[in-house]
Amino acid sequence: MNGKILVTDTLFVFDEHVKKMEDAGYEIVRFEKPDMNEDELSEAIKGKVGYILGGIECVTDKVFENADQLKALIFTGTGYKGHVPGWQKAKDKGIKIATTPFANVYEVAEWALSATLAMQRDLFDLGPDGKTTFYTVDSIPDLDIGVFGFGHIGEKYSDFMSALSPKSISYWNRSDKNNQYTLKSKEDLFKDSDIIFVPISEEVENDFINKDLISLMKPNALLVSICRDGIINEVDLAEALNEGKIRAAFDKVGNHDLFKGLSNRVWYASTAAEAYNSRGYLKRSSDMAVESLLNLLSTGEDQYRVV
Repeated sequence: MNGKILVTDTLFVFDEHVKKMEDAGYEIVRFEKPDMNEDELSEAIKGKVGYILGGIECVTDKVFENADQLKALIFTGTGYKGHVPGWQKAKDKGIKIATTPFANVYEVAEWALSATLAMQRDLFDLGPDGKTTFYTVDSIPDLDIGVFGFGHIGEKYSDFMSALSPKSISYWNRSDKNNQYTLKSKEDLFKDSDIIFVPISEEVENDFINKDLISLMKPNALLVSICRDGIINEVDLAEALNEGKIRAAFDKVGNHDLFKGLSNRVWYASTAAEAYNSRGYLKRSSDMAVESLLNLLSTGEDQYRVV
């Protein structure tokens, strides 16, 4: 036997993937709990040479300190640092990390489009759990769309939205993407857009979007976000929502208590991160994760290695 591989949660890594790893000479140890705490994970990681992070646990310095045999970790997604805050400790110990980049581009952009249309047509508040019985809305052709961060997901969302013929689509990015959409400054994008989608990279600092930018938004403008916790200052956002200035839809929010009491017309948030969650994505990401892990364990290299 070549060693043991830890796999967390049950969403990722199907029977066919387990067989592939077993055929390569590894024993698979599964923990079905998706959110192991630091102590639980520190114990589970002992004696494992590989680790596929399929849950929502955080891999801290302490966990890596207890990883006595670990050679490689795979994060089933793109932005790994939020779930692997101890990545520098891993690097110092020579532990390789790879991700499954761009496997979820379609799914996340599809979720953002769905959230945009549901909020813009007021579907949540006009439904049986809402408080509104009749409300006149603005359709997409009458609106200006802004995309804050123009990577693969931002571009896919823009392409989806372009089929609905909005007045304009603009974006902010650190560099010009040289496409059919209009590059704007951060301030102009927030000031000019009726709908702002935020798929910005997790590499930006916390509070990158705060009161200064939020205050520039048009009255009743919609902010749709799939970015990691901390990038948008949730206290500043909650203040603007409670004052009735803007609306927002988030796939993931750090502090749900800040938004209690807000109407369905003003605020929507998934109970847990859901934007990525489709059968197609889970299969693609699992294929990539297992292939990368076996590569790292055998050669130390893989095309999706990030650490």
